[in-house]
Amino acid sequence: MNFFKISITAAAMAASFSAAAGINIIDNEKGSFSIGGDVEFDLNYEQKSDAAAGDDSSHFDQTGRILIEFAGERKTESGHYLKFKAQPLMDSSGAVNLDDSWFSFGVKDSWELRLGRFEAYDMFPVGQDTFLEYSGDTANDLYTDNAGYMYQLKEGRGRGGEAGQVMYSHRFANLYTEVSTMIGDRTELFADTYHGKALEASSDSIIVRPVVAYQTNNFRVAASMEANLVKDAVIFADGSAGDVGNRIGYGVTANYSQGDLSVDVNAAYLDALNEADSTLAMNVLWKGFGLGYVYGVNDFDAASGWHDGKVEVQTVYSSYQFADIFDVNDFSIYVGLYHTNLTDKGISLASNFAEGDDFGGRVRFKYFF
Repeated sequence: MNFFKISITAAAMAASFSAAAGINIIDNEKGSFSIGGDVEFDLNYEQKSDAAAGDDSSHFDQTGRILIEFAGERKTESGHYLKFKAQPLMDSSGAVNLDDSWFSFGVKDSWELRLGRFEAYDMFPVGQDTFLEYSGDTANDLYTDNAGYMYQLKEGRGRGGEAGQVMYSHRFANLYTEVSTMIGDRTELFADTYHGKALEASSDSIIVRPVVAYQTNNFRVAASMEANLVKDAVIFADGSAGDVGNRIGYGVTANYSQGDLSVDVNAAYLDALNEADSTLAMNVLWKGFGLGYVYGVNDFDAASGWHDGKVEVQTVYSSYQFADIFDVNDFSIYVGLYHTNLTDKGISLASNFAEGDDFGGRVRFKYFF
């Protein structure tokens, strides 16, 4: 009998896929289960300049991926719920990765406990970032020597390699609070070295990231911080003095939305070993057109033996969405551009920051199914 039920369910799912273009939702006494996802493929052009070396490099490529989302929810008579989500990613390069993979339970419009792999509250939204790069090769969650670091309060936000995550959130009418954690080895936050020295983990890190957000009418504001609670979790491999894992960040973000208009203003500050990083940003989205500006400063102490003074990075980016292609609500084409510049205003002790102007353009094909 159970085999017969499973066979009927599988046949219903197959029929649903054929009739509903890849979207399937099942509702029964056990709860709901859905399958969906999105397609995202890009045509990219970039040109990077190195003023110190006196040369330019450019490249044209195609990147992208298909995301499949499996989601389920079960509600109880007592008002509680249980949810899960898994999002495998199939890259055009042939690699298979994973976005979200989590399990949660709680009460609707009240509290929730979540475990797994996910992203916590976004404290540095950048709007419609079809193409957003920064001078150097440093991402907002990866520190690389000789490149500007655009700190955005995301070191403890989530999806950090093999580190596990636990988050508790609670809503009180217009007030939202959460406390998220990342637990595990966080040496992968650093691409290779820190101030020219190799790193190692002496113990697992515990990064705590509380957030408080308040919404009133069309205005929303949020404040947060993140810090590693474990002393000497990340240290220099050669035994040099210094607690590299002792990084404390602070940030605020505000949003105003009215009709087709949305404006974000962000600020973040990081106090790290022999280095302080600050970032300011603003972006505007109106009727499919997006424009943003990000300004970052990395201020090094001479005690680092790496650099003395400031490195500045300025980035401007823009994009436009051509929506409802072929009259399909879920199919859009985006055109995006960015320009970024790094300026070294300090004194190099052992560093090699490459000044120059980088820019790029992208055409993105996006379809939700």
